[in-house]
Amino acid sequence: MKRLLRIFSLVAAVAVVSCVTINIYFPAEEVRGAADKIVNEVWGDRSDEPPAKPAPQGKPSSFLHLGVTSAHAAQDINVSTPEIRAIRETMKQRAGSLFPYLDGGQVGVGQDGLLKVRTTDGLDLRSRGEVNRLVTAENGDRLRLYTEIARANDFPDKAAEVQAVFADSWRDQAASGWFIENKDGSWGKK
Repeated sequence: MKRLLRIFSLVAAVAVVSCVTINIYFPAEEVRGAADKIVNEVWGDRSDEPPAKPAPQGKPSSFLHLGVTSAHAAQDINVSTPEIRAIRETMKQRAGSLFPYLDGGQVGVGQDGLLKVRTTDGLDLRSRGEVNRLVTAENGDRLRLYTEIARANDFPDKAAEVQAVFADSWRDQAASGWFIENKDGSWGKK
């Protein structure tokens, strides 16, 4: 009986020490780096602030640490598929047409990172049609970009998380004087 108890105790101790959980996680920091790069490429040098730096990572756990540990695989975010490159190029070409409306305050950056027509005051009928067409096309491309990045990186069900990371980057890299939507739905200038 004592021998059986010792064997079970040894097996239990080995199980506790060797317990490792491998988490498949959403690589938010890696996506943030890709988002900052893409937003900077699309908007060029119009932002007044440098891109945010990634948060420092915690120290890895010791090999002898008892209990459950997590192992995370570093992930290099793929933003260079033909589809992603085509979307980025289209957005980059459209940016010059959007800037006057962003500068004039007719268009702002929403909480979700999508563009919103704030007002059409001061715009003639042709300009009103143009601003609506530009915002619709831009938002469609942004949503396609997020979906394609998620698909290209094997987390196709995480397009909403990709959008949330990009939303922060679009707001952070907006130029001074552009309108940014606040959490309560009101607008404020950056």
